[in-house]
Amino acid sequence: MPAVPELAAESFPEPVRPKARSLIDGVAERPSDPWANGDLAMLLHAHERLSAAQDLYRRAATLSGGEFRWTYLLGIAQHQGGQHAQAASSLRTALDIRPYGPAWIRLGEALSAGGQVESARGALRAASNMDGNAGYVSYALGKVLLELGETAEALALLERALALAPDSGAVRRSLGMAYRSAGEQELAQRTLAQNGAAADQQPRLEDALYESVAGLAADARHFLDQGRSLDAAGRTADAIEAYRRAIELDPSMAQAHANLVGSFGRTGEIDRAEEHYATALALNPNLEELHNNWGVVQASRGDPAAAAAAFRRALELNPNSARANANLGVALLEAGQLDEAVRRFREAVKSDPTNRPARMNLGTLALEGARPTEAVEHLEAALRGDEDGSEPFVRYALGHAYQRIGRVADARRSFERALQAAENRGPADLAAQIRADLEALLQ
Repeated sequence: MPAVPELAAESFPEPVRPKARSLIDGVAERPSDPWANGDLAMLLHAHERLSAAQDLYRRAATLSGGEFRWTYLLGIAQHQGGQHAQAASSLRTALDIRPYGPAWIRLGEALSAGGQVESARGALRAASNMDGNAGYVSYALGKVLLELGETAEALALLERALALAPDSGAVRRSLGMAYRSAGEQELAQRTLAQNGAAADQQPRLEDALYESVAGLAADARHFLDQGRSLDAAGRTADAIEAYRRAIELDPSMAQAHANLVGSFGRTGEIDRAEEHYATALALNPNLEELHNNWGVVQASRGDPAAAAAAFRRALELNPNSARANANLGVALLEAGQLDEAVRRFREAVKSDPTNRPARMNLGTLALEGARPTEAVEHLEAALRGDEDGSEPFVRYALGHAYQRIGRVADARRSFERALQAAENRGPADLAAQIRADLEALLQ
């Protein structure tokens, strides 16, 4: 077991010196406490003091009898320090203790960086069989397959990755290289030319354990990622505060301004959304998410034409964007352009098979067109998509589709779950309608 490294709180940035001093003292007082060692290792890791962090992670792992957390974070620190073979060994040990999707991803990346590309493919396929991080896994596996010469599958994965992580310049660059390998020179050139300020930005890797390390650095990127997580959880006010903190640390972060466009649009503060739209546009006009968020704001203003124009601009930047295609479909529906709207919904589903807005609208239109079997297919897929507040509507429509094809028991269950969701979240008039239809079904 390594010795405790010699450390001074004064070597840390001034804002974290009190915390560093407390953690250093904690290890000095309790050198056999795995958490004291591990907590100091995390602070060192966050500030890129990787050698000392690794020593303390090893101590924490040994003293805890092989705690997954410390072995896993050791593997990440080794990979970040360029010790790819050691990182792969640590990550394999961690996975023997506990299956964890991000550990498979990081193992794949460590193996790939160490030249073991075939083994990397196996690790990343294992990651793809676990929940979460679909965009990141598609990107990482697509890169590995491209290196192995499996261009067709790599291309499909990287197109999916870009649809799920449209602001990632790293994905766009890899996709451009895949197009080039496939002989699509014009498409490759256009894709590579669309990279702007975020040329090196990778998709977000959701990793709760590493987040506890990244949070100790508290830089602008950390608060941007935190804001995204809060937005996804429906905590818009908290997300706005996180984005503001990111901008305080880095006023030129166009992505944080773009995200505030969407957040302020959701709170109805249109003037603030417009202010951040103008700022982001000046900083980087090639952010797909910026134009998509602005389109949503325009739709909330009751201007479907302006919304459609913004969504089309987003699609110029990323033709495979499921979100922009679905949103454009909604705007076209409101403008009465049914056939083009359906085409856009189908394009969205190609990139993201469980895209909820696209599937919900396709299901509703199939139900209205007396195609209940097709409606069931779309609405069931919609329920597998990301939660966006539409669950009561989807389940209510699905109940009607089940009823029309004679699946009465399924219809009852769908109505009951729709009613529960509507009572919990609203709207009240929908809950009343569901209750009436459920009572009619049970008679």
